[in-house]
Amino acid sequence: MSTMPDDTREKLTILRSPPSKLRPPVIGTPFVPRDRLIERIRQTPGAKLTWVQAPAGFGKTTLLRHIYDAFSADGCAMAWLALDAGDNDLDRFMTCLGQAFKQLNQPSSHRPDIGPARGLSRRHDDGTFELAHAVATTRLPFMLILDDFEHLHNPAALSVVQQLVEMLGPQQKIVVGSRETPNISVGRLRARQQLLEIDAAQLRFSVDETTAFLCEKRSLKLDKQDVERLHQVTGGWAAALWLSSLALENNDDPKRYIRTFSGSNTVLASYLAEDVLSHRPKHLQDFILHTSILQKFCADSCNAVTGRDDSRALLQEIERSNMFMTALDEQRVWFSYHPLFADFLRTQLERQYPGLASSLHRRAATWYVAQERPTHAIDHAIASGDMQLVLRLLSQNAESLFLQGRVRLLARWFDMLDRTSLAEHPKLISVYAWVLIHINRSAEALTLLETVTNVDGALPISHPAYHVLRTFSLVMLDRIEQTAPMWDDPEILGSAAQEPLLRSMLMIGCAYYYATAGRYPDARLLLDQATREHSAVGPLFSVAVAGYLHGMLDLMQGHLRSAGARLRALIGDDPRVSLRSTGPRLNALVGIESESPNARYGADTGFASLYLAEVLYETDALDEAKHLLKLYLPLVKDAGIPDQLIASHIIYARILRAEGHPNDALQILLELEQLGMQRGLPRIIDLARMEQARAAILDGDVVTARAMLALMGNTPSWHHSCIKMIANDIETPTLGVLRLQVHCGQAAVALPLLKEHLQDAYMRGRVRYALRVKVLYALALSHAGQRNPAMRTIRETLQDALAEGFIRVFKDEGPALLALITEMLEGMKDVSSPENSALHVFAEKIVHQSRLGAAPAANDPGPERV
Repeated sequence: MSTMPDDTREKLTILRSPPSKLRPPVIGTPFVPRDRLIERIRQTPGAKLTWVQAPAGFGKTTLLRHIYDAFSADGCAMAWLALDAGDNDLDRFMTCLGQAFKQLNQPSSHRPDIGPARGLSRRHDDGTFELAHAVATTRLPFMLILDDFEHLHNPAALSVVQQLVEMLGPQQKIVVGSRETPNISVGRLRARQQLLEIDAAQLRFSVDETTAFLCEKRSLKLDKQDVERLHQVTGGWAAALWLSSLALENNDDPKRYIRTFSGSNTVLASYLAEDVLSHRPKHLQDFILHTSILQKFCADSCNAVTGRDDSRALLQEIERSNMFMTALDEQRVWFSYHPLFADFLRTQLERQYPGLASSLHRRAATWYVAQERPTHAIDHAIASGDMQLVLRLLSQNAESLFLQGRVRLLARWFDMLDRTSLAEHPKLISVYAWVLIHINRSAEALTLLETVTNVDGALPISHPAYHVLRTFSLVMLDRIEQTAPMWDDPEILGSAAQEPLLRSMLMIGCAYYYATAGRYPDARLLLDQATREHSAVGPLFSVAVAGYLHGMLDLMQGHLRSAGARLRALIGDDPRVSLRSTGPRLNALVGIESESPNARYGADTGFASLYLAEVLYETDALDEAKHLLKLYLPLVKDAGIPDQLIASHIIYARILRAEGHPNDALQILLELEQLGMQRGLPRIIDLARMEQARAAILDGDVVTARAMLALMGNTPSWHHSCIKMIANDIETPTLGVLRLQVHCGQAAVALPLLKEHLQDAYMRGRVRYALRVKVLYALALSHAGQRNPAMRTIRETLQDALAEGFIRVFKDEGPALLALITEMLEGMKDVSSPENSALHVFAEKIVHQSRLGAAPAANDPGPERV
């Protein structure tokens, strides 16, 4: 091999398109068809999901490729998507999924060879991909194969997969290959026999398959005893059988060699790999070891890393020897080493050539820079340990990657840096802080802002940027009360006069605080001002966010019709909205002009849709509300603030209960509780438990209700008298405790507290919440034996709700409240006046719909049963 120079080779100008994530890998000639496993899939037509799970080396990908070929031959529309760590960014995952569905709708002969490793990182699509629409319009039958699923960890992306599986109908299937147990719920599928599981035990080669592989495919001269011994020692493990065949190829005494095999799979694999490698020429050994630092490689990348000019010939030689390497495309330009053996090769590299890997990674980084593939370049730069190179590449590329929504990828890189090294790179500090905020690590963003300073102790970033980042961090941490001192300082907004985008974002943050403090007019003034300054800002970020926050204020103040009209206008008429995280709107966060100045941002449309779902829920339009919530729950998990997380999950759980699915509703609340625990946000945990307590009370299970409420304590740590958080319009600890008293024979005790609570809600202008309190107040009066005041109060509440169309505030209090409305209707003697007629029709509608649509439930048990 020629000596490698210290500096990099001449910069390459030929760009090599990387292998596609949407194409299955090429399987070599010695391929044993797994007919018995294919037949299992064919014999289980009702399985929506086929889960293939086993450690490395058991032939998962090979089986998936066989499935792909077999079902393609059957006329099934097929799509392949190989997942990687980058798919944890929701934008990228949805883009990949959208392209996979496009593949399903194209005849196999017309499918372009897409190279998404380049195309997906620079999104040019219009984002019009909606999951339910894609599933409904894709030709039948179809099968989507998701390989390397173990890379997917983001709850939002996993929620998309969960939704996709639930949407599948007859002749629609998903096949997943993974090394790990899925972090998605498959219990219902298993119970309905819609899940087919293929594990390591089933993937192991049988004796017959071992014979076919060794004697027929690999043409080894082995007798039955030799084959059975190999099968026994390897346990039918495909990787070990493959290496065994390589080791036996030129062995003069197979029987004796086979007798030396022993130990665990890993030990056996290392033993065989070392033996196979040692029998190759020295120049080929070195080539394999040096190129093992590359996840995927072609002749050009190998030349760049090794300093050779004959890599193409060496790759052909390795491929002919059937050793270690897999072709990734039909043209056999791109290859990879099997992951099981890549680790072995890198260990050998370090053992034989200590310290060389760093130089090899640096050369790989340089090649990928020339190829205009910055993500691979930065990965190799980090592996090289050259932090100056890493900082230079991040300075050049971090902002553009952030705009593509690659926040988890950026976080992984930034986390490897010494944060003090960022002081000289203000742009990187801002990007890193935004990245941390967007992956729910806002506490670390605050720490970054407070600890990274210049040598003179000054902030490396501008004061407006600091205040914006601090505000967003505190909002995500559910600590908005800590922003109060900022808004009392007139210099905060004034200092951002020369930076209109940051000023607009500060106004929106301040408006949100004012909403929690009950200062609705002040909040609206700021939102209007942010909207008026849109021309100075450029992108529609402030217009979209101000629009849905106006809708949120309408909802809080009881202006249901206005909220619905405003939010529908903001969302537009096209129901096929793209599910995106924050990628498109991140341009606004760094002041980048949108290519389409009047385009709506997918994320902001999604958040507006969540508020619209609340409006629809209150008017009892449950199907429409459920559709929006199912569509955007992954988004809110990925990028939503705590109030959006709480409201969306609780409303969705209530819809499921109303449909007669209490177990599904409980599952949603447990997911919400888990999200709160993962993020360390006690209010999310407490409100999930409060909703469980409310459901338990209505079911007559007061033991559970008391236990749930007791977990919060008398005064939750997140409770602040000066502010009322937005999602607490749906439920509060006070309301939960008072409801328990009303249903436990202590209605008289609850009455004065309910009255005081009702007055406070009206005083703060929280009309929507006041209606909830007033409904419970009417029920308390009834349970306390005060019939006439109860009739008067429920009539007043119905009259208040009639103008705007609030319905669920009555239905959510259960059968006892509906019985109270029925009693009021029976006592209405004169319904001829327009006022009484409208009230009678409205009340009849509430009671009648509840009788028709509610799940079978017992009457309110009363204090005795409880």
